[in-house]
Amino acid sequence: MVSGIVKTGIVAAVGVVVIVLSSTLGWILVPDIATSEAIITADNEAVFAAWSSPPVPVYIDFFLFNCTNCEDPTDQDVVLHLDQLGPFSFTEGRIKYGVIEENGLLTYRENITYFHTPGVGELGLDVEVVTVNPVYFTLASLISDLAPEDLADGLSIIMHNKLDEEDEKPFMKRKVREMLFDGWSLKPYIKILESFQNETGVELPPLPADPKFGFFYGRNGTNLGEFKIESGANGLDQLGFIRTWNGNESVDYWNDTYCNMINGTDGAIYPPLVDTSEKVYIFTPDLCRSVYATYERDVETEGIIGNRFTVPEIVFNTYDPENLCYCPDHKIDPDLCFSTGILDMRPCLFGAPVLLSTPHFYMGDEKYVKAFTGLAPNKEWHETHFDLEPVTAARLCK
Repeated sequence: MVSGIVKTGIVAAVGVVVIVLSSTLGWILVPDIATSEAIITADNEAVFAAWSSPPVPVYIDFFLFNCTNCEDPTDQDVVLHLDQLGPFSFTEGRIKYGVIEENGLLTYRENITYFHTPGVGELGLDVEVVTVNPVYFTLASLISDLAPEDLADGLSIIMHNKLDEEDEKPFMKRKVREMLFDGWSLKPYIKILESFQNETGVELPPLPADPKFGFFYGRNGTNLGEFKIESGANGLDQLGFIRTWNGNESVDYWNDTYCNMINGTDGAIYPPLVDTSEKVYIFTPDLCRSVYATYERDVETEGIIGNRFTVPEIVFNTYDPENLCYCPDHKIDPDLCFSTGILDMRPCLFGAPVLLSTPHFYMGDEKYVKAFTGLAPNKEWHETHFDLEPVTAARLCK
C-alpha cells in the first residue's frame, strides 16, 4: 500500500521562493512576490517553467504487507499476521503538456513517470510478498453483482469451483515489481471467465484487452486526465483551484451532489497568504473524491517556519452526515457501511471489491487493527500532512 492517502513523498512547490536574509526586505519583498509574480502564465517564464516541469523531484515510498500465516485463510481460529515491507522508493517525473491558456484558466494534462530509486538497505523489487489476491475476489464478487438473486448462490459455487481448478487462491505470492508496475498475467482468469460464460450463459463484462494486472500497472508514463485550473489571473485566492476534470465540474461516482463535488487544488500548488482558519481542499483522482486538511500547528523546516495541515479523523468518519454519501449502501441499510477509517472504492472502480484505508488503519475503527497482528498505527508515521510556507504557500520538505 502507499504510505499515506496523499503521497508521503513531499511535492516541491510551484513558484519561485525567494529567501531574503534582511528582515526589513523580507517583509516588503516576499508578500509582493506572492501577490504579483505567482500568476501562472507563459509570459511569467520562471513560474510557468517551475509549474509545468517541476525542477525538484517528487518522492514516493511504497510499503506492502506480507502475510506470514495465510495458508488457510478460512480458518477462523487463526489471526492473520502482517509484516510491513519497505520502503520501496521511487521518484516521479512530472511534465505538463498540451497547456492552453484562456480566460485566466489553464487546461492541461500531466505525464507522470516513475523511476525506481532504491535507498540504502532496500529489499529490492524481486522480493516476494504474500498478500490478498485482488483478481480472485473481483471474480468471486462479480457473480453476486451481475447474476439474478435466485441464481447467485449456485453460480457463485460454480465460479469458486473453477477458481479451485486453476489453483487460484484468496491469497497469492508475487514479486514487488509485479504488484506495483510490471503486473502479472491474467490469462488463467480469462480462461476461467470464458469457461464460466460458455457453461452458464451469464453475460459478463468485456474481457480485458491487455491480460495483465498490477496495482499501478499501466500507470507509468501516463496521466490522470485533463485538468482545468485557475492560473491566478482571476484572483490569487483562487490559484490552482480545479474548475473541471476531464471536462466535468464534478464526478459522478457517489450518490450525492456534495460527495461528487470537485474542491480545491491537485495538492501541488495552493493560493498564497495561507489562512490557517480555513480548510485546505485537495482533489485526488486516485481517491475519486476531494478531501480536506486543517491547520494543526507551526513547524520549522531548515530554519523556515511553516503551517502544518493534517487530514483530520472526521474526513473518513463513516457516520458523519457529510460522509454518508460515500457509502453506496447507506440508503438501503446503514449497517452495510464499513466503519470509520475505510473508504469503499467500488463505485469508482467498476464494482471491484477495493477498500481504502490509512496505513495500519490509523484513525480507523479499533476493530480493524485488532483483526490482525503486526499492525501499529502511529501518528508520526501514518498521518497525512503537509507543511506550507505562510506567505507563498510553498510546500516545505526536509
